[in-house]
Amino acid sequence: MSASSGALLETTALGLDEATTIFFVGMASAALGSVVTWTAYRGYARNASRPMLFLAVGVAFLTVVPFVLSHVIDWTTDATDATVLLVVTVCHLLGLLAIVRSFRRPDSR
Repeated sequence: MSASSGALLETTALGLDEATTIFFVGMASAALGSVVTWTAYRGYARNASRPMLFLAVGVAFLTVVPFVLSHVIDWTTDATDATVLLVVTVCHLLGLLAIVRSFRRPDSR
């Protein structure tokens, strides 16, 4: 028995197939990402801190936006898995760039 068939048995033992399990784990990640994004945004609004704004945008693009876009694209178009993966990867890249930007000192350009 391979490792993948062991994982298959575990997910079906819970009564969920792999796609449903992936959806709910992704939803949990997006929900937690929303909490972190909202907290960082509140920090930006309270202190007018641009780094906190970039951090909020970065976390959103790492967690929430890819989850939403991947499912919207999957449900509304006949895009290939490669297209969905490209969209998710671009979101991750944008999120990381925003987070890196948040590390810069506010007085530097």
